[in-house]
Amino acid sequence: MAEVELKLDVDRSARAPLLRAAALAGTKPRRMRMTSLYFDTPDCALAGAGMALRLRRSGGRWAQCLKAGRSGTGGLHSRDEWEFERPGPVLDLSLFAETPLAALDGAASLHRTLAKAFTVEFQRTAWQLEPAAGCRLEVALDCGFVESRGRREEISEVEIECIAGDPAHAFGLARRLLDEVALRPSATAKAARGYRLFNRSPLRPVKASPARLEEDMGPLPAARALVAAALDQLQGNEEGVLRAAAPEFVHQARVALRRMRSALRMFHAAIGDERAKAWRAEWSEATRALGAARDWDVFATESLPALAAAYGDPSISRTLARRAALHRRRCREDARAALRSPRYARAVLDLASWLAGIGEEAAGGTSEPLADFAARWIRKRRKSLLAGLAGLAGMPAEERHRVRIDAKRLRYGVEGLASIFHAGKERRYARRLADLQDALGRANDAATGARLLAELAPPEAFAAFARGWLAARMVPDPALIASLAARLEKSPRFRHRKAASHPPHV
Repeated sequence: MAEVELKLDVDRSARAPLLRAAALAGTKPRRMRMTSLYFDTPDCALAGAGMALRLRRSGGRWAQCLKAGRSGTGGLHSRDEWEFERPGPVLDLSLFAETPLAALDGAASLHRTLAKAFTVEFQRTAWQLEPAAGCRLEVALDCGFVESRGRREEISEVEIECIAGDPAHAFGLARRLLDEVALRPSATAKAARGYRLFNRSPLRPVKASPARLEEDMGPLPAARALVAAALDQLQGNEEGVLRAAAPEFVHQARVALRRMRSALRMFHAAIGDERAKAWRAEWSEATRALGAARDWDVFATESLPALAAAYGDPSISRTLARRAALHRRRCREDARAALRSPRYARAVLDLASWLAGIGEEAAGGTSEPLADFAARWIRKRRKSLLAGLAGLAGMPAEERHRVRIDAKRLRYGVEGLASIFHAGKERRYARRLADLQDALGRANDAATGARLLAELAPPEAFAAFARGWLAARMVPDPALIASLAARLEKSPRFRHRKAASHPPHV
């Protein structure tokens, strides 16, 4: 049967407020110690196939369980699950004869190569709730650790499982808990943490993955696919933003938010104008905080060192670098606070509910074929971008920045819609947009550098030198922009991958 549950991370300091939450009042929780042993082959064949195999002891009861399928977007985990009681800590793979495990290559000899990969030990505090007739939810607070190969990671999470009835009630309960408790929707299951330890995999920044679009999709399913891909990328970088110092986590989280907001803007008619606008607004705080953190990362690691080297005074360079580091740390903490905020958590839950089709459908949908929609959208955006590039030389910095944003949104759209076009043409077109974006971006970095440098209160002699040095870089090279615009204008027209007699063009 399918398991549907929400996972939310909870800090140690928030556990006591959770135990006192009004949403759980009137129900006495059960407490028990649980041990889960996860098994796989040395090359992690099960994990590679999207499966997790475990033996779990709960009190005096043992059970073996297989989960299959990948999920976790927005904290919503929906996977197929098969569970069988066992007399002790011994697997019997024959019980999974009617599951995907039996179809795995080498299934007949799997029992010879399976070994314990990691252990999860935790205490569960569980509440059984009936928020409506026919609906049963289990809320579980799990506190413990996952351990593998001598390495350990803490677990502190809340699971809200819909045992029976409408999953919308699980989201409703999560929103009520957010009124009282600091929670964060999590895309990382216990098994994922265990495999990370087992494989000794460090946290790595997650780049954008292409959305899976089908030939016969309409704009609304395509919107869900693009938003889901962006949300996966965002959540894939959350832990790095919160725990690691590497600036690439901030950069990729910011890119994910931009891709998401671009998709909401692109498909606003299919999603519903008011809903799409409200969601873009809900992400504004996180977008601003991540943007400020990224600006200081680029300034402190690229712009300021280059500027200081050109000036040639090491003592001033060190002083300004220290001041920039303070601003950088402050903005990183602001970004972390934004990701931990209730507003951010609610925005994730709202999107996860919509992506799963839970609750009311958005108004304003359209039955227009996706290829027609995409061709029309790209044609319109390209026309606007080329018009902006034609007048770029005479624009002030703010207007040039808007042209850069137009280029970025067009690139995100082209890359997001890539699977319905011929891949070679899409890649060439996206590369040309990326080249244009880089050229405009260097000018934008100089303008941002001038703004941030003023916050460091540099000596006047250095400030005067910096103004001239940065001003020379704020205006993109007109010849380069003209060349890139010409290449973009001459790019091959897009065609639907399965061309009809009159395929759409852009």
